[in-house]
Amino acid sequence: MASPRHTLRRPLTLGLTAFAFATIARAQDVPEWVKNIKINLKGQVFAEETDLGNGMDHRGSRTDIHFQRLRLTLTGKFNDVWGFKWQSCGATGTSKQGPLGYGVSGQDTNADDRDVRIIDAYITAGLSDALNFKIGLTKLPLTRANLDDCFAPLSQDRSMFVYTAYGNSAAKFSRDTGAVAWGGFFDHKLDYWLGAFQGREGYTTAANPFTGATFKSSMQPKNTFEYVGRVAYAFLDPEPGSGYAGSYLGQATILTVGGGYAYQASAVYKNVDATGNILNGDTVDYKAIAGDFLFEYPTANAGTYTLTGQYLKNDFQDAYLTNKNPGDLLANIGGLNGQKEGNYVKGAYLLPVTVGQEGLVQPYVLAENWRFPSLLNATNQRIKQTGGGINYYIHGQNVRLTAEYLKTDFDQPTNLVGDVVGTTPKVTSYNTYRMMLQIVF
Repeated sequence: MASPRHTLRRPLTLGLTAFAFATIARAQDVPEWVKNIKINLKGQVFAEETDLGNGMDHRGSRTDIHFQRLRLTLTGKFNDVWGFKWQSCGATGTSKQGPLGYGVSGQDTNADDRDVRIIDAYITAGLSDALNFKIGLTKLPLTRANLDDCFAPLSQDRSMFVYTAYGNSAAKFSRDTGAVAWGGFFDHKLDYWLGAFQGREGYTTAANPFTGATFKSSMQPKNTFEYVGRVAYAFLDPEPGSGYAGSYLGQATILTVGGGYAYQASAVYKNVDATGNILNGDTVDYKAIAGDFLFEYPTANAGTYTLTGQYLKNDFQDAYLTNKNPGDLLANIGGLNGQKEGNYVKGAYLLPVTVGQEGLVQPYVLAENWRFPSLLNATNQRIKQTGGGINYYIHGQNVRLTAEYLKTDFDQPTNLVGDVVGTTPKVTSYNTYRMMLQIVF
């Protein structure tokens, strides 16, 4: 336990450091790059009520509150070309594991774990509108859903199902270490992204969601890059930049259509037994294809209409049929981010009135349909998710309140994270009511 002196010293030091930076930034003779350093704080607090997850049979209702995202962002530019971005992300408290049940964060079980990780860290190089670079840990530019600002989604959060292989960490299935070239032509009517990333390396450890036992995947057969590419065309107003927003709140007329492709050769061994023994040298490649669109049409007096959709297919050449290693099935070829195919559609309407000084109200609906060849001990599982909610933009995306309802249906009755297989009743559907308060500055 820190002494009172140590407890006071930290905020005092931080305060003096901030004051020093502010004083330097106001000086007339300091380097321009010092003035260009920016600090942002971003937070999303979720409150959820779900009709499962509590009690001995895990089928009682459960209420949770947690940070979905808690971020400190530092950005800076040395000159007109070179810059850097660094961003940490923390999540505290019990959190929902996508559609698959509940998990407990490290902070609830380990006082030394504050769940703070580096989520972005990359060098930027802006050579021209047509050629820019990000080099380091950055987003995989396969889908619009992943490139959507996670503090500006159309619904309360981005889809639970749109992430790519590999693993169970956001630093792998939504980001990776590598290099991305991106840019636009014809005033950003036509945009592109082209990246090379680490992809799968070495072996992955994953925990069985029912027993907690840890399994190792097979080793990566060959040390190859994962290549990711994307193109998008804006038929109406362009969306310049390396990412997107789920809604532009009536400030632009959008019809953008995009597609992406990912590939890594010899990503996984094809024939592995249940104890992890590799039976021969046959391998399978990883491929993914994606398609997406956003249509947003503001009117003068009748509000703004928004419609967006995403398709994604992750493919490991049906390796789940012959690779029976639990580590591979949990974190590579199977699981929530392994082989799958599906889509979502979301629609919204921004009311043409303000609530409060500048508040905007936007009801929305959504529907998702996904097929998983191997998920939670079930083969050929289908998950459907439907729901809707209301966004209240108190100060645009900077201060936002969202309320949402989701219904999740399983084609095959299934056990969820935390269940005891054989003794816990299987689930065919459940309901989730949740709210989010967001602040970004």
